[in-house]
Amino acid sequence: MENRWLEILYQTYHQRLFLFALSLCKDEASAEDLVSETFIKLAFVSLSSEKEVEPWLFRVLKNQFIDSYRKRRHLLDEGQYQVEWLVDPYDATKHYIKDEQKRWMYKKIYQLPDKERNVMLLSLVSQLTDEEIASLLGLTLDYIRTIRYRVKQKLIVFAKEEELL
Repeated sequence: MENRWLEILYQTYHQRLFLFALSLCKDEASAEDLVSETFIKLAFVSLSSEKEVEPWLFRVLKNQFIDSYRKRRHLLDEGQYQVEWLVDPYDATKHYIKDEQKRWMYKKIYQLPDKERNVMLLSLVSQLTDEEIASLLGLTLDYIRTIRYRVKQKLIVFAKEEELL
């Protein structure tokens, strides 16, 4: 019975977690690893109610990303090697988002600073409430709403510049 519960959670949250992980690490393979590690942790933890699962999954995924980043940082001497991050992560969104307008919007969101990008992806992809996002990111509720408003204004400007509106 518990295996079935985990399978249902995986099917429900995998794509949303993957898109959030992709926004963090900008690499499809690393994003998939983060999602897998998150579900492995879920398998070992019993949660009291399903209502708490989604915010918990996103919090674990973000913490996994931070942990793996800290480990990788010690493996490379950044001054010795030229390491470039991909601006557009292999455009992996093509595989997951079929609608061209949505893909354009996600591409613009991926170009935003971390805080703005995380707020928008958690809001759009995972459909977390403002309270859950604020708790997850350690920000105030008003600040979350301000960030979302500003990003929407930026997207409108981008769309007008590219004559999409």
